Amino acid sequence: MMTVLDMTAGAQRMAETDPHGWTLSLIAVTVVFSALLVLFCVYTLIGKLSQPKAPKAPKAKKSSGSTPDGEVAAAIAMALEAELGGELNAAIALALHLHLSNAVHDTEPGIITIAPRESAWGNPSLNFRKSPRK
Repeated sequence: MMTVLDMTAGAQRMAETDPHGWTLSLIAVTVVFSALLVLFCVYTLIGKLSQPKAPKAPKAKKSSGSTPDGEVAAAIAMALEAELGGELNAAIALALHLHLSNAVHDTEPGIITIAPRESAWGNPSLNFRKSPRK
C-alpha cells in the first residue's frame, strides 16, 4: 500500500527529472490520441460489418462515349412517353410559363415583422410559484 510519503517522493522525483512537465504532457496526449484512434477503428469496423451486403449488378457493355447508344436512348424515350404521356410536356410548359411571366411570386415589401402579443406566459407574477404560509 502506498503512503503519503511514497507519493510525495514520487512527485519530487518527477519534479527533478522533468521540471517543466513535458514528459507527463507527452504521455497524456499520446494516451488520449491512441485511445481515440482505437475507438475510431472499432467504430469504423462495426459500421462496415453492420452494413448489408448489396448484390453485385451485372456488368453492362461499355459504349464508346458517356451517352447511351441510339437504341438505348430510343427505348428510354419510348418508355417515358408510354408511362407519362403528354402530361410531362404540359407540366414543363406550364412551369416555364409561370416562371417567365413572374406569376409565381407575390410582391412583398421585403420586411417581415411579427407584432408582439401580450399573454399570461409573459406575466412575471404568474411565473413564480407562491409558497404557502405555515
